[in-house]
Amino acid sequence: MVSRDSTARSQGDVYHLGYRWLISGPIDVVYYFVSHGRTYPEWFPVFRDAQSDDDEVRVGARVRYHVKALLPYHLYWDVTLTRLEPPHLVETVTTVSLGGWLRLGGWVRFRLNERDGRVEVVNEQEMRAERALPGPLRALAARAFAFNHDRAMASGGQGLQRAVNAALAARQTAAAG
Repeated sequence: MVSRDSTARSQGDVYHLGYRWLISGPIDVVYYFVSHGRTYPEWFPVFRDAQSDDDEVRVGARVRYHVKALLPYHLYWDVTLTRLEPPHLVETVTTVSLGGWLRLGGWVRFRLNERDGRVEVVNEQEMRAERALPGPLRALAARAFAFNHDRAMASGGQGLQRAVNAALAARQTAAAG
């Protein structure tokens, strides 16, 4: 079962986004998918591509993503892992580019906790625009980012649940065979 909860707000040119998934499955399996950024295109529908020169998940590892969500713009993410606390925390420093007209930088965090037989995955983001947007455009951007983030995270939670289910089924098949 996937449950979700979204939050979004902006302060000036700083955008705060958040989302909560409840995923059925063991925390180590959920953590694997959340911490292994190269797997995102396999289960997170908005992630079109993930490129990395790093073969392992470690502090300092970098991943570059191409993301296309519902709204008609493409996002290019440059993500560096800054903190890992298996199986409870993944933190990154991130730069996001919307086409060529807007760049944002900040952090993205995933916190994982076992709760009532499921794993609660809390996503928090704080991104600051590289250049100030005019007031009306800033308000429009905040609403567009929140809308797009909400839709993307909803599909990501469903994809994560499917990936966890498939990994558990593969584990059971391997144990039986």
